[in-house]
Amino acid sequence: MFIEALMVFKSYKPLKLEKGMLFIVQQPRFKEIVKLDRVPANEEEYVKINGYPVEPYIIDVVNPNLSQDEVILATPEQIGWFDEGDWCDELCDIEVRHFNRIIEGYDGYVLIEVDYDEEADDEDMLSPVLYNNKVTISYADLEDDYDDNDEDDEEYDTHTENDFE
Repeated sequence: MFIEALMVFKSYKPLKLEKGMLFIVQQPRFKEIVKLDRVPANEEEYVKINGYPVEPYIIDVVNPNLSQDEVILATPEQIGWFDEGDWCDELCDIEVRHFNRIIEGYDGYVLIEVDYDEEADDEDMLSPVLYNNKVTISYADLEDDYDDNDEDDEEYDTHTENDFE
């Protein structure tokens, strides 16, 4: 089963910049995740402009009003599989375009595949499902919301052609 969670990007200070690192770049109207294609000649200047690199984490969104430590569901090394939806039968590796759509279109919310943790003391404890040490996530489109809206549309759409004459 999938539950809603929040993808956040935490910055860190590396010893040196490397190809493939992720950065949050401020565009005129939004923020965008970019992947470093090549190491810049002046690393210090690049960091001054773009900040330190970031890594994605998926955290449980219990109750933001409670002052408790965040529960990390997936670390950067575990974030790997992406489910594009019903139109695609296979999982794909997560890409920068997925990160950007999650940030822009879903305010960081994702769905993550979980199952009941048999080893936990609490029988309601959920833990992420890992395939090859990676979690599966998808966009936070809840199909139930769409199904409910479809039923509502049918309920109100009871006109016949004669009603408009």
